[in-house]
Amino acid sequence: MQIIEIERLSRDYGEGRGIFDISFSIAEGEVFGFLGPNGAGKTTLMKILATLLKADEGKVSVCGVDVKNSVKIRSMTGYLPQDFSMYGNMSVYEAMDY
Repeated sequence: MQIIEIERLSRDYGEGRGIFDISFSIAEGEVFGFLGPNGAGKTTLMKILATLLKADEGKVSVCGVDVKNSVKIRSMTGYLPQDFSMYGNMSVYEAMDY
């Protein structure tokens, strides 16, 4: 089973491109990491997967659910970025539970 499927995904920021024409899938049980320099699109991709940003083009699904269904996606996933200072007094567990 494919846990994450991405087909021809693109996201623009005005004149610049966040990500362009990305396609890949991650199967159940696979371990996957995103590596690249600043500005490579890692955060943009994670925000699209977490339904915090909308893609300009392409299809993205998590466990067979299109990320356009943000209510369903958010009920089955969590996203905690590296720089998260909104609730600085919370533990990681408390922030993820929230």
